[in-house]
Amino acid sequence: MALDRSWRRISWVILGIGGLFLAGGLALGWGSLRHVLYAERADGEVVDIRREGDMYAPVLRFRLASGETQEVKDLGSGAPDFAVGDRVTVLYMPDEPEDFRIDTFERLWFSSIFVLVFASLWLLFGGIAWGLARGVELAVLGEGAFAVIAVGATVLGILALWNAVGLYTNGLRAQGTVLEVRRTSRTEDETVPRSDGSEVRRQVERSSYAPVVRFTTNEGREIEFHGRGGSETSLVEGDRVTVIYDPAHPIRASIATFLDFWLPSAAAFGVAFLFGGSVWLSRWSRRRRPS
Repeated sequence: MALDRSWRRISWVILGIGGLFLAGGLALGWGSLRHVLYAERADGEVVDIRREGDMYAPVLRFRLASGETQEVKDLGSGAPDFAVGDRVTVLYMPDEPEDFRIDTFERLWFSSIFVLVFASLWLLFGGIAWGLARGVELAVLGEGAFAVIAVGATVLGILALWNAVGLYTNGLRAQGTVLEVRRTSRTEDETVPRSDGSEVRRQVERSSYAPVVRFTTNEGREIEFHGRGGSETSLVEGDRVTVIYDPAHPIRASIATFLDFWLPSAAAFGVAFLFGGSVWLSRWSRRRRPS
């Protein structure tokens, strides 16, 4: 019984943390929904992309209902998702024009969805701990958790493949130039085993590299975008690459390589296959187990 009480306490802690993240994600979602329901709409233009460290923040100009021109800066992102000259729809609160949202799915809902997915992982682990407290067989709990992960990875894989196929078949081709290969570093802790069986923790610097590419659209607009990052790079400054871009939103572009186009969906389907196969193998093993 002591073990059950311990797992019960652990489950409440994990579920509580997941509940806090869930509330945060819902609050972010409500902030965007409030703009969709009650904000004024205005046609805006991206007049600048302001770089702030490693972040890129679009600067917008739009006209209020009163006729006054308003210029605002939105939140930055790790890679530019707009280009100078892009036309956008701005949702702003009539009594406070600085309180605004750009009317795109990513700007309205991505942060909320990200936090909700993070919350669901905490709730999933909390559910496992609760099941252990109730005496549920660990294999059954593991199968359920792995099945949830497999389904989520499948959905992500389908979305990534859908976007890649749409861009590959409907996008326009252009020749681009690699302006630079941007290096991003982070420090991680890792445990290294010693020859005597003991372990030592140390800090290791990890680096990732993302090419910054410039190309010219058929309309003559110059667009700069970031290629997909990785731990290595085969591109150097000055390389010429083939770019496929969305003519309606040219910043949505990719280098025409497997890494940029197909790797995200392949990785997601690989995770789905791995976790889904583990569920099938576990159930098959339990069916063959003598009663």
